[in-house]
Amino acid sequence: MALLLLLLGGSLPARAGGDPDRGMIRALGIEEPWIETAVYLTSSRDNITSAGHTWNANVEWDVAFNRRWGAEIDAPGLLAAEPLGKGATALAPLTLGLKYAPLQWGDDDSTDAGILAIEGEGSWWPNPKPNAFPATGSNLSGQLLAAFRHGDHWFQGEYGLSRRLAADARSGWFANSAIGQRLGDTFNVQLEVDANHISVDDNGATVMGLALTPQLGARIGRSWLVIVGETYARAGGQRGYTATTNVLLEYSFDHDEDSAGS
Repeated sequence: MALLLLLLGGSLPARAGGDPDRGMIRALGIEEPWIETAVYLTSSRDNITSAGHTWNANVEWDVAFNRRWGAEIDAPGLLAAEPLGKGATALAPLTLGLKYAPLQWGDDDSTDAGILAIEGEGSWWPNPKPNAFPATGSNLSGQLLAAFRHGDHWFQGEYGLSRRLAADARSGWFANSAIGQRLGDTFNVQLEVDANHISVDDNGATVMGLALTPQLGARIGRSWLVIVGETYARAGGQRGYTATTNVLLEYSFDHDEDSAGS
């Protein structure tokens, strides 16, 4: 861990009490604006039985250089169509991001807390298969990230633009928002609403996409977090909604440090 931070030119941030998430939990489809050192494992599987399911699994590594600067690395995960081993498979794009959080206040013990950040990301798809996995490709994106908490309730947002570089990535905008509530010390609930103009319809055209994701999170000790949710998405004039089951598992080195230092 220390070697990785040394190679990236940073060190773990020194904080005057509290955790970087300020008592909030990230949403499944929204980048968290706080600066932290954590590993995420994510997986999703659609429920389109008529066409055969598609499934993906990804690993994300977030590194904090200091209280305001951080980086993100999304390792090439797996894209697969069932039946597994016979359907199309590919490595997901590799993503690198740099995050800066100029405005922060409060902590996980205060009544009010918040953070505003900006992030730039670049993705590269090492083995593109756009016919099998449409709307996927190499791209650049910039986004504004926000999170505000009052008591046990919070709001999170991710708003930005994406620019296509190669393969079947789409250029357009995205605007994702979520509201959440803490239920005691262990559980939380969130409702996420995502809108974008980088989705594709059945004819391959870039269209407006909408998605609604209710989700439930649970802390396991101080360092582990698991979130499960069901996404109901619609692209363009598509009839009905596509349902996708999502799971996220987080290990926070920041929480681990707090526990070790207490």
